[in-house]
Amino acid sequence: PRVHDPPTSMGRSSRELHKVIVVGLPTTSTTEDLLKLVKPYGNALEAAHAVDAEGKPRGFAFVRFADADAQQAAIAGLDKSDLGGRTLNVRAVEDRSAGAASAAAKGRPCFDFARGKCSRGAACKWAHVKVADAAAASRRPDWQKTRPAVGAAPADLFGSIPDDYCRKYQLGKCHRGG
Repeated sequence: PRVHDPPTSMGRSSRELHKVIVVGLPTTSTTEDLLKLVKPYGNALEAAHAVDAEGKPRGFAFVRFADADAQQAAIAGLDKSDLGGRTLNVRAVEDRSAGAASAAAKGRPCFDFARGKCSRGAACKWAHVKVADAAAASRRPDWQKTRPAVGAAPADLFGSIPDDYCRKYQLGKCHRGG
């Protein structure tokens, strides 16, 4: 059974306050090693290693400090430091916003909303998220983004294609497919 933690004045529970994530720990390290590592920076209230299904450490852990000063001192002192031949990355645990969590809970984005045509509003079962400009998000090369006019001459069709692409493949006559 999970104990309910009342939210603090900032909306975060006290279990999430002043928490850091330490990434890059040797898999042989223990919780006691981690507590010894952070002790010079302040009072660590709890430390927890992430483990896989077999109970083996995954190489990162969470540490919760008593106050924000200890948290910031640990980040400043341990980030990019070396431990057992591995570089540690230490950063504050970010607060998960309610908006991002609700959009993720709804699953895929609403394609009608992206086109400005969703009439369901809040009753829509899909996530209403703003989609970046489609032209900017495309991974296609510039010469593939524009389509030739219908009925254009073959010379016009292939004039803008770079020379390093196989012409037979472009014409659909390559033995490799097409």
